[in-house]
Amino acid sequence: MNIIKQFLTTGSKAIVALGILFLGFSAYNYLVATKPEKPLQPRLEKVWTVDVAIIDFQVAFPKKSSFGQVEASRKSTLNFNISGEVEWISDAFKNGGYVKKGQELARLDRDLLIIARDEIAIQIEANKTNIAELAIQLELRQNSYERTRQMNVASVASQANLDEAQLALSMAKNALEQAKRQQAQLELSLKRANKQLTDAVLRAQFDGIVSAVQIGRGMVVSPAMAVGTITDLSSLEVSFVVPGDVFSRANALIGAPVKVVWRSGGREIISIEAMISRAEGNVQAGEGGGRLYAQIGLSDTGDWIIPEGAFVEVIYSSGQVDDVAILPEAALYDDNSVFVITNGRTARRVVEVIQKSDGLVYVRGNIDEGEQVVATRLPALGDGILVKPERG
Repeated sequence: MNIIKQFLTTGSKAIVALGILFLGFSAYNYLVATKPEKPLQPRLEKVWTVDVAIIDFQVAFPKKSSFGQVEASRKSTLNFNISGEVEWISDAFKNGGYVKKGQELARLDRDLLIIARDEIAIQIEANKTNIAELAIQLELRQNSYERTRQMNVASVASQANLDEAQLALSMAKNALEQAKRQQAQLELSLKRANKQLTDAVLRAQFDGIVSAVQIGRGMVVSPAMAVGTITDLSSLEVSFVVPGDVFSRANALIGAPVKVVWRSGGREIISIEAMISRAEGNVQAGEGGGRLYAQIGLSDTGDWIIPEGAFVEVIYSSGQVDDVAILPEAALYDDNSVFVITNGRTARRVVEVIQKSDGLVYVRGNIDEGEQVVATRLPALGDGILVKPERG
């Protein structure tokens, strides 16, 4: 009996627990079934705010850039034309010194050269006197020969006397001719001596800046020894390589303006206008184009604006292109396509890219005057995207 009673007690508890679970589950299902339904909210489409560019077909002159180094078209090595010992040096003859054309920079010891020149001058004067005397003697010999010849015709003088007079006349002529040749040689020697005296003085060939100076008093120099370099700052220019399609019009570019920008450490130091002065006569096959030269002027005070040796950027016009629209480079997507805005949504258009230059693209093709083009880079931009122009 106790066992049966215990079993009934345990079973009653289980039945009660199951009943509670059943009632709870039934209540949950009832609440879910009777829950009021909320209406579905439509998903809002994102609107992208973009910059726009307006299509405006025009005649354009696209810019290109190249790099080059400022150099002087006139630069000369300074050296003496004769050997000798340096006697004097100008205070201006030092690195960075500015000198004028014809200015005396240094001088060799000229004492022996002056003595040699004076000796030749003395010989010339003596030979002039000798020539004058020989001329008188020749005249006397000529007169003597004429008298002897007349006497020989009159049978007063023998043939031997005539031959003797003719020989004396011939010797007088030869002596005078030799003296004249000697005079010519002495005059050449005098010119050479004066030239050596001139060469003993080093002068500036043109206005410019002196550099690479290697000279000192007492130094023995020779013609093969360079004692400095002079650079004409008025002839500064920059050479740069342009593509073949630009170089093919090189003659038309002569005289065209360019912009020369000198930078250092990524910072622009100065920007000036220059002018294309000439072009090389051959194409630089290894550089993919031809080389042009732009002349760089001096400041109003005659000083250089960009120094020789500076590495610069040259911005130049690549020529005229007609009937193109100029867009920011950000407006051009893959496959040479742009996106115009139609009824607030984007539409892809494929265009012809004429040229890219300095962050701009020059295009024409499947676009119309006045249309708005998306000029903002958007991820995965495609047809039908809802956009809102920020400006334009």
